[in-house]
Amino acid sequence: MTTTLREAKAKLSEMVKRASRGEEVVITVHGKETAKLVSVPRQGRKIDKEKWLKRLERLREQSWTGRYRKSAQEIQDEDRADRF
Repeated sequence: MTTTLREAKAKLSEMVKRASRGEEVVITVHGKETAKLVSVPRQGRKIDKEKWLKRLERLREQSWTGRYRKSAQEIQDEDRADRF
């Protein structure tokens, strides 16, 4: 969809909703395309809750028994690597 700046100002909420649903909203000023509203891509992936809870329980057991010898930073880095 293409719209003027004046209309975009007046209907910004509607334009943002359209963009968030995947529609590209082009804004013109004096007849020239100057800006575009698009949806933001989702970062990462959805976390599998069951997998995450099992991992948390395993880490809890390992730390309780003293078998886990990694730093908090190493654990955090591993967890983040699984998501990206």
